[in-house]
Amino acid sequence: MFQLPVETFWLIVPWPFIWLAFGIVMYVVNKRDDKREEAYENNAKKVN
Repeated sequence: MFQLPVETFWLIVPWPFIWLAFGIVMYVVNKRDDKREEAYENNAKKVN
């Protein structure tokens, strides 16, 4: 369409998918950490 080389296409196209995958991984990791932190805080309140 813009008569760009094929290499340009393959350099640009994968990045949205890479960032999407990275975002999903970070969401899962942070959600797991939030659950652990919440459980720790609830445990600490029971002890006091």
